[in-house]
Amino acid sequence: MKRIITLLTVFPLILNAQTPSAEATSQEVSSQPEESSTLEAVQVQGTKENKSYQESTESISVVPSRELDSPIQSDSIQALNAVPNVSINKNDDSFSIRGVNNTGVTGFQKDNLSSILVDDVFQTDLAIKAGSFDLWDSQQAEVYRGPQSTTQGVNSLAGSILLFHNKPADQTEGAAKLGYGSFNRIEAGVMTNNVWLDGKLLSRVSVNHEQDDGFIKNIKTDNNKWGKKSKDHLGLDLTYKINETDYVRWNTKIIQNETGGNYVQSANPFDYEVNEDVDFESKTGNQQTSLRYFVKLNDNWTNEVIGAYSQAKNDETSDADGTANPTAGVRTEEHNDRFVSVENLLKFQNEKVKNVLGFHAHDYYLKDDARFDILYPLSATVYTPIASSQVTDKYRTVFALFDSYLWKFAENQSINLGLRYEFVKNKYGADVSATRKQNLGAGTNAVVDAYLDSVTGSYEDEDNNSILLPKVAYMLTQDQHSYGISYTEGYRTGGLSINRKRVRVDTYDPEKTGNYELSYKYAASNWNFSSAAFYTDWKDQQVMVQLSNDPFDTQVVNAASSELYGAEAEINWKPASRHEFNLGAGYVKTRFKDFVNGTKDYTDNEFPFAPNWTGRLSYGYQISQDWNAAGIFRYLSKSYGNAENTMDSPEQFYLDLLGQYSLAAWSMNVDLYVRNVLDTRYVIYDRTSSIGGQSVSYNQVNSPRELGLRLNYFW
Repeated sequence: MKRIITLLTVFPLILNAQTPSAEATSQEVSSQPEESSTLEAVQVQGTKENKSYQESTESISVVPSRELDSPIQSDSIQALNAVPNVSINKNDDSFSIRGVNNTGVTGFQKDNLSSILVDDVFQTDLAIKAGSFDLWDSQQAEVYRGPQSTTQGVNSLAGSILLFHNKPADQTEGAAKLGYGSFNRIEAGVMTNNVWLDGKLLSRVSVNHEQDDGFIKNIKTDNNKWGKKSKDHLGLDLTYKINETDYVRWNTKIIQNETGGNYVQSANPFDYEVNEDVDFESKTGNQQTSLRYFVKLNDNWTNEVIGAYSQAKNDETSDADGTANPTAGVRTEEHNDRFVSVENLLKFQNEKVKNVLGFHAHDYYLKDDARFDILYPLSATVYTPIASSQVTDKYRTVFALFDSYLWKFAENQSINLGLRYEFVKNKYGADVSATRKQNLGAGTNAVVDAYLDSVTGSYEDEDNNSILLPKVAYMLTQDQHSYGISYTEGYRTGGLSINRKRVRVDTYDPEKTGNYELSYKYAASNWNFSSAAFYTDWKDQQVMVQLSNDPFDTQVVNAASSELYGAEAEINWKPASRHEFNLGAGYVKTRFKDFVNGTKDYTDNEFPFAPNWTGRLSYGYQISQDWNAAGIFRYLSKSYGNAENTMDSPEQFYLDLLGQYSLAAWSMNVDLYVRNVLDTRYVIYDRTSSIGGQSVSYNQVNSPRELGLRLNYFW
């Protein structure tokens, strides 16, 4: 950690010694020929105080649309894989920021540690599963590393990811795409932007369809499309201009996603096979809408209110025992959620001050319904099926008041103070039933039924908690250099945990982190550099513990403390008008300081899905007036797949390449792309379970090499 801080401190001094003054730089730029490059300034939209990128002490990565909407990118959050200290895990099932997995480090508590917002609307897990992180007609994505709880509240302990789509514009325009690639991949999309009512009403409509057959085959059912994917995304965005400054904006999205499985069971995982008598199928739909009203009160004051509603439903069927035999039959699951929110932002801004006073409220509901057979052991080799039903309901209601105040108290110095008060009400209920399906004889029947009665029942409880979340940051600017130091707190709300074996409901408290951070940014005409070093102290950590050998004897408790530290750095460089680079790297070290679960001691273990090193290089090259080329290289170091540190995810390298030919006379271009050029193959999640006395593999692998072509048309 000392070395990281030393490097972060020394690097600005080197730049000061080797970089000419701002005045000299401007003279040099003005004397250069017109074809010399100027790097586009980094713009951020996710800071509620309207802070610029240079004014922010947060560690932020911005991925522009030219990279997001490229055919070499997966149309999902996978596009952000290997952004410094960001990893996308288990084929999009989860993601980590600074080594902290969004679903938790030892279990899923249904209150995530990181948040995703699309067009300023919070995305539930089911919305993401439906495909709401859609990159067609996107403007940019912003990754905020470190706690964002003061402005974002619950679910932002590790950071936030924000995706923005293009807003309706003051002109008539459109775009369309049609593509085909490996594994029978088909993509088609249309976007149209129109102006109505003499420029008062602007509309933007986008439609995106993507499908492929996948690369995994179920040899039992002879289904070579077992890993299929098919997504439809419809977006409608309307802006009505009340006058030159005030407007109403309505955005709605309708999304449908159907997928097969994403694991393999073959002895050689790269045979890409499973052997189950029931095919995996998942169908998820999401509808979400938001309405915002923006008004400029005077030269310094504005007010914006945003209301949002989202609902999603997921239905899944799978093989309950993971084998080719109908031992446990079909597992069915149904998940429903609803999210309603309102937020009001009253903002003040002048030459010295930027302030936002915010009010936030939301109501979240999640229902999970799972029905399947459990194979109950009668002896070491004999099992009997038990019909099981588990229905859980979770309610969360939140009210928050927050303020963030940025004061430029000197020409080159500023301070940012923030505070959030948040009240959370949790309600949790569960109905669990288990019924014996076979007649085992009077004596055995009585023993089995007695156990099933002990874990069957209804549970319900509620819990309230409130918290204050401060932040303080100091920024010093010298010419093109910006230095920052900050302290922020992050948290995840407390909640309720049901222990079915002991027939009780236990509460657990909120967990908190204290985050200390140093930042440095440098901006020149053709390149910029940003870096951060951080230390996070995690207290009262929520962990899932096993109280006995009984699988139902579990609960969530505040039983651990941890720490993490590291750094990230990024450089954007345009050395010439036809070349542009983005290079970023991140390092994080995670560690349980104190965590004992029964006979297992996790002390000094690393978090799961927390690669120490991540790196990403993107390069764009304009070969000629008609030809362009681009590539993205990603690197993730080895990590663990569980808190016990017994499952490994290997070191990974990926290279994706794009060639583009422009047909300017027809307002078209043609993309030729290759994903995973090197055809590297990894078992990214190595999981084996024991079901009914049998060892069953659920290994996940990365996608093999893909080739494709996409035709784009613009008007």
